[in-house]
Amino acid sequence: MVSRQKLGFQWKDLPSRQVLGASFFAAFFGTYLAIWLQQTALKFTAAGIAQTLAATSPLFVLPIAVWLGELVTVRAVLGVLVAIAGIALVLG
Repeated sequence: MVSRQKLGFQWKDLPSRQVLGASFFAAFFGTYLAIWLQQTALKFTAAGIAQTLAATSPLFVLPIAVWLGELVTVRAVLGVLVAIAGIALVLG
């Protein structure tokens, strides 16, 4: 019932430096680049159009899921079609 384990931070539990570096690089530059591109879009086009297009990013997950071999349901495909129809109404 009682075990003698050290509690708290353990250096050996951290991933390698390469994994940490890649994670930091992706998190920092991915976030920075996304915000910078969104602000640039808002500057050079109508705010409603830019925000509508920015909100479509979840639609790109479906083709990626298919490409990775995951099962995509009919419900997910219908959701994407409804979202695309909504975008067409806003931009049309």
